[in-house]
Amino acid sequence: TAGAAYWLLYINKKERLRGRKIQDREAKKQAIYREIKCSLISMLVLALFSLPVVICYQNGYTVLYSTIMPRGWIYFFGSIVICILINDTYFYWLHRFMHLKAVFPLVHKTHHLSKTPTPWAIYSFSPVETFIDFAIFPLLIFFVPLHIVAIGIVIGYNHFMNLGGHFGFEFVPVKWHRHWLFRYGLSVTHHDMHHSKVNCNYGLYFNIWDRLMRTNHRDYEATLQKMEDKIKNQKIHAYANDQRKNSCSEIHQ
Repeated sequence: TAGAAYWLLYINKKERLRGRKIQDREAKKQAIYREIKCSLISMLVLALFSLPVVICYQNGYTVLYSTIMPRGWIYFFGSIVICILINDTYFYWLHRFMHLKAVFPLVHKTHHLSKTPTPWAIYSFSPVETFIDFAIFPLLIFFVPLHIVAIGIVIGYNHFMNLGGHFGFEFVPVKWHRHWLFRYGLSVTHHDMHHSKVNCNYGLYFNIWDRLMRTNHRDYEATLQKMEDKIKNQKIHAYANDQRKNSCSEIHQ
């Protein structure tokens, strides 16, 4: 998924999406190679980490279940929402812990080597961070009754939200963040600023804890507005260029 996102955003549609690029600077090749290497190591750690959990499931030591009844569909969908909220809370406070001066260089520094993140940074963690980041999922599997499809949805949601946070391009309309219904959601800019500014914007899925604890970067709203203006200007220039090309084509004909 990281490779597909990188090809689409940074190669195939790069020029068309230039106005949506959050940072003006480009990630260096050495940084991308490091992100790929660290992500592959993290995937190996996750595979080894998941193996005993799978063995426990096969031997009936977890509370996972495979039939909708007797808990029903309301519990099925409710459990997904609850697990996502639990994971968001877990990550926010874990994230703040990892930014403590004594902890940061030992655990979280690897991820922050990506000042200008790309989709390849999705799992660019140290092995220790990989372990504690994903420890929440075995805890859920062992202590919260979940349908096997439900936990799959929760893990899949985590993956794609994590991937989206490292796109480097903004796709969420700014007006959504001013709407009462969506103002507690996250933009790509939110996590991108965490990489460039470091000690701010700790949220994973939602902007609930950052707002409550006042850890949004002070320039977050202004940066979103700049992104909206940048996108509008690109659309205007693209429209003007299309009109110019059409005019030249008509004159040539």
